[in-house]
Amino acid sequence: MPGSSTARRHRVGVSQRRPSAGFPRAVAGRRALAALLAVATGLVPATTAQASESTSTGRTGAIGPDQSVTVEAGDGTALHGSLRLPEDPDRPGPAALLIPGSGPTDRDGNQPGLEPNTLLSVADTLSDSGVATLRYDKVGSGETGVDPELDPASVEFDLFVDHAADALRFLADQPGVDPDRLMVVGHSEGSLIALVLANREDGGAPAVSSLALLAPASLPYFTTLQVQLREQIPLWPERGLIPESRVEPLLNAVDPTVEAVRETGEIPAWMPAEFYYLGIFHPSSLRFLVTADRHDPRELAGEVTSDVPVLLACAGSDIQIPCSMVDEVRDALDHRPAGVLRYTRVPQVNHVLKEVGHHGSDGSEYGDPLPFSRRLRAELSVFSLRHLWLG
Repeated sequence: MPGSSTARRHRVGVSQRRPSAGFPRAVAGRRALAALLAVATGLVPATTAQASESTSTGRTGAIGPDQSVTVEAGDGTALHGSLRLPEDPDRPGPAALLIPGSGPTDRDGNQPGLEPNTLLSVADTLSDSGVATLRYDKVGSGETGVDPELDPASVEFDLFVDHAADALRFLADQPGVDPDRLMVVGHSEGSLIALVLANREDGGAPAVSSLALLAPASLPYFTTLQVQLREQIPLWPERGLIPESRVEPLLNAVDPTVEAVRETGEIPAWMPAEFYYLGIFHPSSLRFLVTADRHDPRELAGEVTSDVPVLLACAGSDIQIPCSMVDEVRDALDHRPAGVLRYTRVPQVNHVLKEVGHHGSDGSEYGDPLPFSRRLRAELSVFSLRHLWLG
């Protein structure tokens, strides 16, 4: 892996992503958190996702190449995506909706200047198992981009759940797709969206028949933010973000600031200026964070019905969502009265599901040409065969 861990530490951090003027500031407010949890709506100018054109033939049938599609969401948003369908539409088979993580993350799991291809790798893996897939550019990413008339301060977390429901409905209606065998795969923040979607009872989307939660967001947003700020603030002086004298005051301000925002939904006037200028809390992203924080992944996991098998995977070298956090979701799933849970820890794998070996991860290697986790490929293949084809 190129570069030493010391060099990487200086390439990672909030300082690399400064708030910009105008609309993209909504993202900058949360992209600062990308060095922490990467919690974001990702409302930024569009970049075009690159799609694979290969056909994949699995043991259970042939899956065709990517087709460019547009999902018309209920609110009028045109979600651009890539659809892979069985080459034989007369043999309906299972399908999976892939939901990207936070920030301006596109259908392939990439951001501008950062291309780990996380979801593209998942799609390839499922294609090899004969599973059709739909992955899409959420609002703020890829070809979908941003409506210039959209006020970022009005965006709520459930907008992304609604769009995922629209995408799942679109997928269920495709030729060659069995609407009774629909898996939803979520990575990072996408897993929280997947959990909310799986527990919806409003009848607005097809039923989710199975779930795959990969390096899932595992605690309420602000709780995770508290944990990671406590870990990151002491490192800020060496990154040139703050003087050493500000470490203790900022650490002392973390919990009171979060409690005030949770209670009032507003940024307190006494909040340290660093939290504003570094984009930790900003008015343009506050509504999203407050509404996202209302969803506790542990509670949602415990409410998943027993007829929905779940694949839960944590990455052993994940600095954003460590296995100790994912274990809390595992405990909630274990306490269901019944139901299948396949839990796997993939060692020496980072948050974007790449193999980092003994070098570990500090985030700077996310875009390096490292292999997607072979262990996770095997787990996804076995899970899909057992619960989408044989289940």
